[in-house]
Amino acid sequence: MDKFMALAIEEAKATKAEGGSPFGAALVRGGVVIGRGRNLMIQNNDPLSHGEMEAIKAAGLQESYADTVLYTTAFPCLMCAGAIVRYQIPRVIIGASWEHSAPSRKFMSEHGIELEEWRLDECYLLVE
Repeated sequence: MDKFMALAIEEAKATKAEGGSPFGAALVRGGVVIGRGRNLMIQNNDPLSHGEMEAIKAAGLQESYADTVLYTTAFPCLMCAGAIVRYQIPRVIIGASWEHSAPSRKFMSEHGIELEEWRLDECYLLVE
């Protein structure tokens, strides 16, 4: 498994251990992690604290996100997809996806985001 997806899974396991929703993400540029995050909705009582959003926030304001890759343990929701499109993160590598991911898949695809689904058992097991 890729080390960046392993990092996203580590984030998901950490939030699950804290009683949170088991989703994690890492934003990478040129082989270097510039932001990592985990779902903190429950811990922070914040409906916007999804793993992808936390990873983007942790990276801080970048001049451009054009050369970044977002690794995420599960297919991004529409809210996170909006941030991905807004900041023009060109590639998203996804550990697990489900049928309800169709709207965000369509939205990101229509905006030229490259989606790579790995369908990893480790990511599916996190949500069981």
